[in-house]
Amino acid sequence: MAGKPLVNVDIVSDVMCPWCWIGKKKLEAGIKQLEGKFQFRVRWLPYLLRPQIPPEGLPIPPGYRNPARLAQMIQAGEEVGIKFSFSNTSFPNTLKAHALLELADSKDDGAKQNDVAERLFKAYFTDGKMLTEEDVVQVGQEAGFDPEEVRSFITDQEKLDAILQSALERSSKGVEGVPFFYFNGQRMFSGAQNEDVFTRMLTIAAERFPVAQLSKA
Repeated sequence: MAGKPLVNVDIVSDVMCPWCWIGKKKLEAGIKQLEGKFQFRVRWLPYLLRPQIPPEGLPIPPGYRNPARLAQMIQAGEEVGIKFSFSNTSFPNTLKAHALLELADSKDDGAKQNDVAERLFKAYFTDGKMLTEEDVVQVGQEAGFDPEEVRSFITDQEKLDAILQSALERSSKGVEGVPFFYFNGQRMFSGAQNEDVFTRMLTIAAERFPVAQLSKA
């Protein structure tokens, strides 16, 4: 990988957002097209779509899941290899899930963070997990982390408060919807764009905004 230009990809996301998972898959397809030219560092940043959800979750209101909208998301998921079950009857509180992502980011230069994000999306959207403390500990253990370290980290109130504050500050930085992407520290776009959009914008970031270190979006 030496000698290849670096592209830092920062993704502002919430693991209860189906389009964030779809966007992840499309990003990865774009990256795959460019692996011969560039090297990539993907980092997940916290956002809370519903910051007032209590720890036990919040029942999804009747009629919230529009059948046509669900069908659109299911089809979009299938096109990138995602199986949405939409079996949950409640919105989850995702703060502990974000804490696990932060823990993963702090280990080995974040080598496992993208895998953890994938596992969290699958746990909620495919397996119907509510991302409770036990669910998040299990995801962390399956990703190769010590379960007691995970539990200690995701229940540390100071860490949770800091993650909450960071997530809330995203709105003040102009993030109004997720997924939101920064490439090499540059604001790019939001939404699960097509693969060719990712390929083009990743290339622009590498060539016009070269970096030597991780961006701090």
